[in-house]
Amino acid sequence: MIMRSKVLLSEHTKENLYHCNKCGLCLQACPVYKELLVESASPRGKVQLCKHVLEGDMNLSKKVNDILFSQCLLCGSCVAACPSGVHQDELFSGLRWRATQRYGIDWSKKVLFQTLSHKWIMYGSTWFVKWARKLFSGPWIESKIKLGNLPVDGIPPFNPKPFNREFPEIVKPEGPPRAHILYFHGCATNYVFGDIGRAVVTVLSSMRVEVEIPGDQGCCGLPIFLSGDRETSLKSIQETVRLFARKDVDAVIVDCATCGSALRKEYSQILRELRDLGEDVEERLIKDAELLASKTRDISEFIDEHMDWLPEFPTTEGPVVRVTYHDPCHLLKGQNVGLQPRHILNSLPNVDFVEMDGADTCCGGGGEFQIDHPETSAAITNRKIKHIHQSGAEVVATGCPGCNITIRSHLDRSKVKVLHTVQLIQMAFKE
Repeated sequence: MIMRSKVLLSEHTKENLYHCNKCGLCLQACPVYKELLVESASPRGKVQLCKHVLEGDMNLSKKVNDILFSQCLLCGSCVAACPSGVHQDELFSGLRWRATQRYGIDWSKKVLFQTLSHKWIMYGSTWFVKWARKLFSGPWIESKIKLGNLPVDGIPPFNPKPFNREFPEIVKPEGPPRAHILYFHGCATNYVFGDIGRAVVTVLSSMRVEVEIPGDQGCCGLPIFLSGDRETSLKSIQETVRLFARKDVDAVIVDCATCGSALRKEYSQILRELRDLGEDVEERLIKDAELLASKTRDISEFIDEHMDWLPEFPTTEGPVVRVTYHDPCHLLKGQNVGLQPRHILNSLPNVDFVEMDGADTCCGGGGEFQIDHPETSAAITNRKIKHIHQSGAEVVATGCPGCNITIRSHLDRSKVKVLHTVQLIQMAFKE
């Protein structure tokens, strides 16, 4: 259980305050600032806001709370752009946590977070959602309903059954395995994007990789953590570290940018922050989180590292598909994975890869941001959709289920498809 320390943030996190030289290079990197054009929406402005709060010159008021949530996607664009190495994301998420402790969490978010953090509730709720969607199905009804900026008819249907029930816990390849990996499939693949999970297993098996899929895995906890509810997210973190921090595997593979960022970057930072604030966090848990971070690889990164393990693609005279790529924030800025999926796409037969303008900019989803702040989200998403159409692509490849849903919900799906990079590899073998 996390105590409510009188010290707001650790000295390590507070140190970021004094590295900002107010140069403003973060302004053009920030998708929210580009739409609102007010200083409080800029990363620079929010750093100064944090500075006043943490130095005691300003209260952590509801106004500050509103700015931290409504004027920031926590996309990490400012971190990537900062020449002084300021980790604004650590500051902003830390104060979100303290603001949430002070002002509470909306009841609907409490329900969502409890659902995500308890596997049996999550499993049961999927059946309820499938029943409700069937009851109110119909293109006219769904096209009229929106969750903030997200049209309901753009959300894919749930898998007929959870993905992890489709395979045995260990999937052995034909022939001697070249590697043994753990597959963290996350909530999205398990309940919505089963086709992505099947593509991951199929492609890795073709590379003679032994795939272990722990059946007891749940949510990575990052959506809960970024919303300020660290108390609830800690349960998910502990469970994930217990299952996946293993020395006897070659890698832990993820197909979701958010999950990958959680396992690879956020867990150890969160746990160290809590320890530095005097909370009861075992050193062993931190060490295990660091081990997990060292093992975690995005699926596109792992495939790119072992391209020579892929069988030869069949040579066909089929039609050439024009493909562009969208960089998920948690993949590019959180894990520095951007060249690898492009390398893969350029190597696929019958794929004409084209770069779109602003490929590395946020799609405007940000999890619940698009629901809570639809106007700002819509403006950011519209920029992304415009760039996709200008590229002339028939397929948008990306490595994040959240981005997938946001983008596909606003595209003409009869003309442009949104696919995971690994699905295009699977399709190349089928061709």
